[in-house]
Amino acid sequence: QKLVEKWNGSVHYISFHNRSSASEHEILMAQRKKRGKDVYLAEEILAEKKIGKTSYYLVKWAGWGTQDSTWEPRENLLDERLLQLWETPVVDLRQVEFFVERLLTCFEASLKERLKSVKQLDFPVAIFRYLFNGRGEDLARGSKLLQKHDFDPQWFPKNWHSSLINKRGTRRDIVFPVTIRCFLSKSPKLFQTSNSGEVEDKKQRLTQRISVTIFKDTVNF
Repeated sequence: QKLVEKWNGSVHYISFHNRSSASEHEILMAQRKKRGKDVYLAEEILAEKKIGKTSYYLVKWAGWGTQDSTWEPRENLLDERLLQLWETPVVDLRQVEFFVERLLTCFEASLKERLKSVKQLDFPVAIFRYLFNGRGEDLARGSKLLQKHDFDPQWFPKNWHSSLINKRGTRRDIVFPVTIRCFLSKSPKLFQTSNSGEVEDKKQRLTQRISVTIFKDTVNF
């Protein structure tokens, strides 16, 4: 199996992997394959999943695309820094500011819509964990229920959750909790021609994303 030899200094992301996760069958079948004992350089961990009591990590390998990421048990990760960065992501604060702006724009757009809004956007999992790890209530499938106090005022300005939506003074407020789900999304399924001329499935790339579910309340003056 592929083993992690060292960390290359890249920021490592954690993902609550669901929609793009391999099934138990796929993981167990992969374990049975004999890949040799080569050591590969790991770039980042993309996801974690448990089968029984054993944890598996979806590893992206340096020089390979996300479509070639493989599930590996903990003992194959030779550099503990990978797991440390899993638990406590190291992020560029300028990138945090950039993606918080994207999230705030998402919230503002939802305030123009009635009742329920569900929006998705590309969002690095490391930054999501930096903002919300240890906050809110963890649900299944990588979802979190977040109350207003779970949004750090260092990044979310006062009254970010409320706005006037017209000149008549009608106000619309986000109703808490807000549900945010962090996941990996697969690229569309395509096909390719193999070296032998056969048509086969093309490996699907992975994108880190969040889904935001928001309810609103309208107040008329």
